[in-house]
Amino acid sequence: MVRDESRQGGLLADRLDHLFRTVHPKDRGPYTPAEVAEGINKTVGDRTISSTYIWQLRTGRRDNPTQRHLSALAAFFGVSPMYFFDVAETDRDAVGPDLVAALKDDDVREMALRAAGLSDRSLRAIRDMIESARVVEGLPSAPPL
Repeated sequence: MVRDESRQGGLLADRLDHLFRTVHPKDRGPYTPAEVAEGINKTVGDRTISSTYIWQLRTGRRDNPTQRHLSALAAFFGVSPMYFFDVAETDRDAVGPDLVAALKDDDVREMALRAAGLSDRSLRAIRDMIESARVVEGLPSAPPL
């Protein structure tokens, strides 16, 4: 079995990679490290982080970022900085990055807000319709909550 030497892993690298793969604008692929660095630097108004450093963190080649770097990465992807730490797994009230990404979509957010207050029966019917639409679109079944 050939090991992928380009990825060294670790909790930080795994979680950052997960954000790259799942949190991005609708109808396009993941951000590049250059886009993330540019977005962060533009937001803070300073050259805070480089694309190379982000790539190193994502691949596990570097694994000890400053609090400023973690906070900037977390803000860019819309998660808490605690997401990058083990303790985040035990925080059941934390919003996961998949939900953050979904709620950035205006249509998804509007549907969720309009569903608030509906009966359990109506919510089950809507859930069934969504699952049917996912099948028609060729998307995988949504994981159970």
